[in-house]
Amino acid sequence: MKIMITAEATSDYPDSLLTENITIFPMGYTLNGVAYDGVTTKLSPKEFYDTCRKAKSKEDLPQTSMITAYQAKELFKPILDKGYDIVHIGFTKALSGTYDQMCMAAKELKEEYPDRKITIVESRSAAFVQGLIVWYVDQKLQSGASYEELVEYAEYLSLHSAGYFTIDDMKHLYRTGRASKTQAFLGDALQIKPILYVNKLGKLVAVSKQISHKKAMKTMLEYFDKRMMPVEEQKLVAVMHADAYDEAVMLEKALKDKYGFNNTAIVDVGPVIGTHVGAGMVAVIFLANEKAEPNDNELKEEE
Repeated sequence: MKIMITAEATSDYPDSLLTENITIFPMGYTLNGVAYDGVTTKLSPKEFYDTCRKAKSKEDLPQTSMITAYQAKELFKPILDKGYDIVHIGFTKALSGTYDQMCMAAKELKEEYPDRKITIVESRSAAFVQGLIVWYVDQKLQSGASYEELVEYAEYLSLHSAGYFTIDDMKHLYRTGRASKTQAFLGDALQIKPILYVNKLGKLVAVSKQISHKKAMKTMLEYFDKRMMPVEEQKLVAVMHADAYDEAVMLEKALKDKYGFNNTAIVDVGPVIGTHVGAGMVAVIFLANEKAEPNDNELKEEE
């Protein structure tokens, strides 16, 4: 039995953690009027954020688009043709239509490849929170788990992989439809540094507002301490950053000093997610007991 774990570029999965069991699907974006396909034409994270800072108009700012069902089929087919079954860890459907497109593609491919298995698991997350699920499922695969066990594990992780992050301002989230105009305006005017997370519904929610980046970083660590699974269950803890490497290093050191972690990673926020959060984002990503906060109004509406 051959199994391939796949995910979109929204997972920000770093090359350093790739194995032969993982395939990350590229996603295109445009910046400063130039289109990049993420494969033959692409920018490094540093190049991307430097170019964003030089943008002179709204039209010069980055834009992304979802993967269509047709594109998804073309991405899956070469893997299926090689005899692999597929476990796909998909980007949260609350933030993009890509998940639904992946499901449409999988349904059609099951008819074309009746002997192959393909399952789309919604990560209920974004960025390396999605990537962390990929990493843990790969570890499970290497231990000899069956296809069904991998799918069940991925579903479990979708409710227990978490990330808290802070951003420099809200304008990118507003511009791409992830925050309201009022939130963006007040955040910018008052120099508020929000703490956000993607909840168990896969929705992006602000759970705290701080008046400085330093206090925001401290508050993130408090959320981490409150929500984390026991230290021994944290096989990988990641710190993400959008061109804020020095702050990421400090956050990683704080985690190591307090909890004694010996398996951490600093991960870049790539252009696809970077389009929505902008430069300066810092996040801590880990396994959590639950992905729910008492002041999360999105969850209250679901009850």
